[in-house]
Amino acid sequence: MSAQNKICALIPAFNEADVIASVIKEVKEHIATVFVVDDGSNDGTADVAEKAGAICLRRERNQGKGAALRQGIAYLVERDFSHVLLIDGDGQHRPADIPSLIRVANETGVDMVIGARPFDRLRMPRERFFSNSLGSKIASILVGREIKDSQSGFRLIRIDRLRDLRLRAKKYEIEMEILIKMSLAGRSITHAPVCMVYENDKARSKMRPVRDTIRICFWSLFFRFLRL
Repeated sequence: MSAQNKICALIPAFNEADVIASVIKEVKEHIATVFVVDDGSNDGTADVAEKAGAICLRRERNQGKGAALRQGIAYLVERDFSHVLLIDGDGQHRPADIPSLIRVANETGVDMVIGARPFDRLRMPRERFFSNSLGSKIASILVGREIKDSQSGFRLIRIDRLRDLRLRAKKYEIEMEILIKMSLAGRSITHAPVCMVYENDKARSKMRPVRDTIRICFWSLFFRFLRL
């Protein structure tokens, strides 16, 4: 089995029935095996995902993106994959950028490649620009290295580097938890440029920029200094 064929994709999704099929189909153009964790959706997301060719893990009730990813990661670390591509199910990332992450991973051999979006103040909603910029600055300080896009849910990670992480996040702080704990464990991290998607009406994040950014910042301090 080639290195590329040992990559799987993991998509957390909550009430994304209108876009999840297109996301899965586009991801499958680059990665054959796609897993979706349906986080208690009530709009048929899981059924749509399975019809689109994904393997779906169903959660009975909605508990948050972090909880969904933790379940997916726990499932995948017991299987024969070398890397997992994390990508959101709401259309906020371009599956066409997947080869960029794979190329960087192959060229550098790093443990995690983060898909880094350009922060364009003119194109991004103001609150998203400031939440992403602030989050990335805080992340850079906490881990002692430049982090260009701390809240990006578009990442390619070596699965064996996730096996020993004790993940606790339930919501959007999961990206920062993985980032901080991998950094504390001495794992190598780099970035791959990806496109920013905000002009697509169907691409809508459920994240609340102000409230969730504050939550992420507080949890980041706990993950960094209390080693939770």
